[in-house]
Amino acid sequence: MVEDLLRFIVERGLALGANFCEARYFEERSNSITVENGIAKAMSSGILRGIGVRVIVNGHWGFASTNLLTKKDAEKTLRDALSGAKSIAAYAGEEAKILHIEPSNDRVFHRVKISPEEVDPEYKIRRILEIEKPAMEFSDRIKDTLINYRDVVTRVFLHNSIGTLVEEITPRTIISCRVIAKEGELMQSGHEVLGNVVGYELIEEIRPEDFSIKAARKAVSLLEAKAPPRGRFSVVADPEVGGLFVHEAIGHNSEGDLVYSGQSIIADKIGQKIASELVTVIDDPTMRGYGSFTYDHEGVKARQHVIVKNGILVRFLHSLESAAKLGGVPEGSARAQSHNYPPLVRMSNIYLAPGDMTLEEILEEIDYGLYLSGSEYGYVETEKGQFTCKVEEAWLIEKGELTEHLRDVAISGSILEILKNIKAVGRDLRLKMPGMCGKSGQSVYVDGGAPHFRIDGVIVGGRK
Repeated sequence: MVEDLLRFIVERGLALGANFCEARYFEERSNSITVENGIAKAMSSGILRGIGVRVIVNGHWGFASTNLLTKKDAEKTLRDALSGAKSIAAYAGEEAKILHIEPSNDRVFHRVKISPEEVDPEYKIRRILEIEKPAMEFSDRIKDTLINYRDVVTRVFLHNSIGTLVEEITPRTIISCRVIAKEGELMQSGHEVLGNVVGYELIEEIRPEDFSIKAARKAVSLLEAKAPPRGRFSVVADPEVGGLFVHEAIGHNSEGDLVYSGQSIIADKIGQKIASELVTVIDDPTMRGYGSFTYDHEGVKARQHVIVKNGILVRFLHSLESAAKLGGVPEGSARAQSHNYPPLVRMSNIYLAPGDMTLEEILEEIDYGLYLSGSEYGYVETEKGQFTCKVEEAWLIEKGELTEHLRDVAISGSILEILKNIKAVGRDLRLKMPGMCGKSGQSVYVDGGAPHFRIDGVIVGGRK
């Protein structure tokens, strides 16, 4: 039924004057559980489904969506998209256009060991409470524990006038734990998260000492930590801090739609050296990670994207439109949050490629600096080229050894300056950032990581 409806929309769209027509069915079934302080606070499940229709008419985009899956409603949605395109005035040089590529015809079903939809909800709650309990009992200074669990199965079925017809069903499971410890007026938190394109086996395989107890230990130990020094230092970033930096600093700046709209500081730097020769940055939707997929939401087969190679900017991430406007190649980087949105250029699993050093070798070269571990948040001003990150915890590095434990550490700096000041890259690559990335009001599944690496001259905020 869905395939017939998508075919009908595309054929009817061309008959009514569209130069390009795309119909995308989106369905997402999700279950979530929240447990706090030994009590199941919330449990919910839901289904989101509908069709998004996108057209180009005489150089203008039109888009409309519906959650009503009848032929009558599909045609009304198509006509709304066509009317929208005809009512929009595009400025010269900004006309809608796409790169016509070889069509794909495929169906992909990602398998899991244990389907979360087949696990009893009450069993899920008991298991999550089991995982939370050791964190609650870790110390009398633990004041709050919170675990959020979510499993989701996403089905995307797309047909367009290029001839593409692809369907992909992707399961994802994620769990996060946040623990808050308090001593007097001082509060500190520890956080852990696990997520991937997997089933409920992710939860069954959790060991509390590597998850909830780890978060609790972090929160309690930070109560004794000191404020960091203030100034410019050599720092060593762990895979989580490194993954956040790569995502915010390189990933967003490489998104083709931001490039052609003038919002990227690297827009005119293809073929130029923008980083240390130790830096290779890759976005790879085909590798195992929370941001994995086989086809993007324009039906383009996903491939590994090398963005920076040995310090040289070699490519941007592209949709069919950004590739057409920038002379690039679309390789699966356009995704939408649901049928209610048109696709945007997005990252998937982005990381700094590994080098050949051990962590010990990286540390021993630093006389005085900071080791950064865990990230609370980060953001980038792509137009200005500025990056800021709040780090979960840190340690002083003195003569190559980790010494004083530090809290409330923030780092910032110029993106291009930081990239050129990367002086050592480890070999211990890990993806550590499963979650959602927001852009233009949409959120999509992503992951990120890095090996340990050293940056010189980073601005560190503190109270000393």
